[in-house]
Amino acid sequence: MEKLKFTIILMLSISVSWIYAQELRIEPNTNITINSGSSLDISSGDLVLESDASGDASLIDHGNLTYNGGGQAFVQRYITEGRWHLFSSPVSLAQAGLFLDDYVQSHTESSNGWSDLTSESSIFEVMQGYSLWSVEAGSTTEVFTGNTNSGTINKSFSENGLGWNLLGNPYPSSIDWDAVSIPGELNGAIWLFDPTIGANGDYVYYINGGGGANTTSQYISSGQGFFVRATSGSGTLTFENNDRVHSGQAFYKNNEDDQMLLLSVTGNEITTKTAIRFNQSSTQKIDRLFDVYKIISDSPDVPILFTKSENENMAINTLPAIEGNEIVLLYFRAGISGEYIINASEIETFDDNTPIYLIDSESGFIQNLKENDSYTFDYNAGNDKSFLIYFTEPNASELNSNINIYSSGKVLNVNFASSNLSDPNFSAEIWIFDISGKKVMQTKTTNLVNQLPLNLKSNVFMVKVISNSETATAKIFVK
Repeated sequence: MEKLKFTIILMLSISVSWIYAQELRIEPNTNITINSGSSLDISSGDLVLESDASGDASLIDHGNLTYNGGGQAFVQRYITEGRWHLFSSPVSLAQAGLFLDDYVQSHTESSNGWSDLTSESSIFEVMQGYSLWSVEAGSTTEVFTGNTNSGTINKSFSENGLGWNLLGNPYPSSIDWDAVSIPGELNGAIWLFDPTIGANGDYVYYINGGGGANTTSQYISSGQGFFVRATSGSGTLTFENNDRVHSGQAFYKNNEDDQMLLLSVTGNEITTKTAIRFNQSSTQKIDRLFDVYKIISDSPDVPILFTKSENENMAINTLPAIEGNEIVLLYFRAGISGEYIINASEIETFDDNTPIYLIDSESGFIQNLKENDSYTFDYNAGNDKSFLIYFTEPNASELNSNINIYSSGKVLNVNFASSNLSDPNFSAEIWIFDISGKKVMQTKTTNLVNQLPLNLKSNVFMVKVISNSETATAKIFVK
């Protein structure tokens, strides 16, 4: 029997058993699956996967996809103007000349820097990520032409510098990151760049089990570039057809066993977040399958909250237990001065008898987050602002004093309320005693914010602070 040649326009999700087509055009948000053991033969015509502002067409070929008689794929990519985008080619042998007059850059892990692709004949490597800036006056739809990528695809990664490797989804469908086998040399998170956040865009992230602490889902869109971070040496990341899916879904809930404090900050009509969570399978250090680094973009209007671990900025900081981590230092940064609001959520994941307080290190103000989960503050751009998150009851001096005393690592922090700025004669004395009552340090200060290194043998100290107007004492623990 003679095979029929015809043109098909698909607007629904279907599974293909056998089609022989001159042209197959799949509209945006339409899915097509070639079942295992089945065939799709694009003859002398074309396979067109359309894209617009609403979404992309999606193709998964578990069966046999062939391009005979000169047929080829045209995979569209909708791109907004005046923004950076991370992308990857969904076809083989695509050339940089596709983005003629635009700016296309590659990323180098060893230097953590960017380089322009200046040759139009440069081939986009499969599973490699790139950055694109469109100079068009409006949104455009670019077209990748060639044979769609399929099957098992490997890409090497390295840690010759900071470990940031820009990779990409090589398929004309989404990838489920949770289905991917993550090598032991790689952090378990992915970082995508969202150009719509703030003036210059911001990074969003996902890690399996992160629940509401994640800022994107596990699904990496067709042709989407994304960052991974190597944690040691080098390795190879592998994608397979079984990792592919047609569409995403909403965030999963937080792991039931995790206690997690989710902290969101809002300002300049933008909200971002960070998380402190406790999981007994994690460690005090950065764990590749539990912790997510914070990539800080250059959008001045994006407010940023983060904690630190091993001197790295963290978006999700996972600790093994509250015991030993009763006090966590929280940082805030923004490029614009103004009023910002911190909101706490997921508080219900903690036991009723676990206290949760926020302390403003600058003002000394203490707020019980279980009684009031929202805190408003003023910020002057230029320096990081610090807060303390207490998973324990603050001592009496902290609750009733304008003097804030706490330790962070091997540093003693003594901060005074900003109201002292009006006193030109402000001064204070700081006394430190070991557990035997022996004085080990004494100093005088006229600064409202003080950080004193504690290179001492003992781990427990009593601190006494005498200022012009009051006296405060506190017991501190040095790790």
